[in-house]
Amino acid sequence: MKGLAFKNKKAAAFGSYGWSGESVGVVTEKLKEAGFEVVNDGLKGYWNPDAEMVQKCEYFGEQFLK
Repeated sequence: MKGLAFKNKKAAAFGSYGWSGESVGVVTEKLKEAGFEVVNDGLKGYWNPDAEMVQKCEYFGEQFLK
């Protein structure tokens, strides 16, 4: 992503984790380095999402689109 020099593009990271949960933060930093406007801190959930996490994911997507 770095070499492509994105401009006027919005982004946000999301994912699930089983150990430390660092990946969303790492991806967020890489998006910033690549020139994206990162619109939030990202979303991460532990392992397999439950019903509450699915709702959070849906809300995350809705807010990103706004």
